[in-house]
Parts: sequence; C-alpha cells; structure tokens
Amino acid sequence: MCLSTVYRGSQSEENICCKFVAKIEVDGDKLTFTDVLGEELTVEGKLLSADLTAGVVVIAAA
Repeated sequence: MCLSTVYRGSQSEENICCKFVAKIEVDGDKLTFTDVLGEELTVEGKLLSADLTAGVVVIAAA
C-alpha cells in the first residue's frame, strides 16, 4: 500500500498539510485528501505534483 504526505508549496516539515493519504479527489479547485483511517481534509488549491513512488504530493493552496 502506498501512502503519501501532502505538502503546501514545497517539501519541508513545516509545510505538511496531512500524512498517510490514501486517496485524493479533485473537484474544480477543491482537493479532498482521505487518510488511511478515513479522515478527510478538503482545501482549496491546485495539485502541483504527485510522486506516488516516493509518497510525496505537493499542492498550491489558495
């Protein structure tokens, strides 16, 4: 199972938005991240990159 960490802007510890993300849904400018326990976080922004092998997702939050 591949789980990812979501970062705002750049990949650094202080920019972590959420961890252990198993699912990403995009609806226009709304991104919904669901972690392995089923907790959801919705933010406005856009997806900048996703390296699922490394478990890294970077977003630009509005």
